[in-house]
Amino acid sequence: MYLTGTHPADGIEEITGRLQQLTRELLSGMEFTRPAVTYESLDDLHEHFDRDSVFLVLDGIIELNQNGETVISYEEGDLIGLTQAFHQQSPVLSAEGYVELQPIERDLMLRHIYSDPRRQHCWSHLLITSNALLTNHLARVMPDERVPAAGFLNFVTGENIINQGDEADMVYTIISGEADVLVDGVNVGTLGEDEVFGAMAVFTKEPRTATVRARTPCSVMAVPKEDFNVLIQAQPQAALNLIENLARRISIMNQQLLEQTGSDKTGQTQPI
Repeated sequence: MYLTGTHPADGIEEITGRLQQLTRELLSGMEFTRPAVTYESLDDLHEHFDRDSVFLVLDGIIELNQNGETVISYEEGDLIGLTQAFHQQSPVLSAEGYVELQPIERDLMLRHIYSDPRRQHCWSHLLITSNALLTNHLARVMPDERVPAAGFLNFVTGENIINQGDEADMVYTIISGEADVLVDGVNVGTLGEDEVFGAMAVFTKEPRTATVRARTPCSVMAVPKEDFNVLIQAQPQAALNLIENLARRISIMNQQLLEQTGSDKTGQTQPI
């Protein structure tokens, strides 16, 4: 995936590479029911297919066009057509040269994803990351039309990402690096790559009950709670997966806190 107006210093390549990795994990082991298709050029991909299909780019470049301007170029390994497949308004997908695509039935793909907890986890991350990446990019290329709603942040070792007691206005995902979770100054756990944090405080509308501090240099994706809530409403299974993962982590953190404090009581650590 290439986004117009970006360069390596923006850190976008790392994010788009992660999206391709998530796509590979999502589609691993899936048997495609439709043959691959090739075109010498395309004016509008969905003139040839119904809107219940998504596509894996096998070769060539597919461009996403907005008002006649190319906003994003998709390449080999990218999954495209998600917004169309879920009947959301979307710009045109076209190609000026040769392109090879693997059509995938939307419902077949969803059954494949939800049959495996790991794929469900990857699906949640792909949706959140894609939403944040595109929102952030559109804010750059059309600053007069949209206020930035998502961002990619970098933290140095020892820097706080969120603080205990703060208002919960963002949900975060660690793209790279590790971070410590501290409750009242006590280290109760560690977060690593792909981990989502800050979501439960958004759900409960309560202040942050933990501090998250970069253990190593961290690249973090921040999604405003409004955008995150829309995503969860559209994908309720993603919410269940996220809550299960958070509940599991909270149980581990409570046990770690119990061990470190030497208390005989069960910890009352709350989700961050």
